Amino acid sequence: MDREELLKLIDTGPVKITMNDGSQYTVNDHKDVAVGDLTAYVLVRDPRGILRGTHLSLVCMASVEELQEA
Repeated sequence: MDREELLKLIDTGPVKITMNDGSQYTVNDHKDVAVGDLTAYVLVRDPRGILRGTHLSLVCMASVEELQEA
């Protein structure tokens, strides 16, 4: 995944990012992610509902798919 491709997908609406290890992250809004040249910093909620941030390596992203808006 390259930076420009990821930014285009995020701008279209909510997306689900799947990493090479099988972990998945949902990005509901472009305001919840900052994309650099090598990583994306994504805000996610943990199982207790606490907002956390995590760095995701662009080269380790297996897929990014658009989600249907509710």
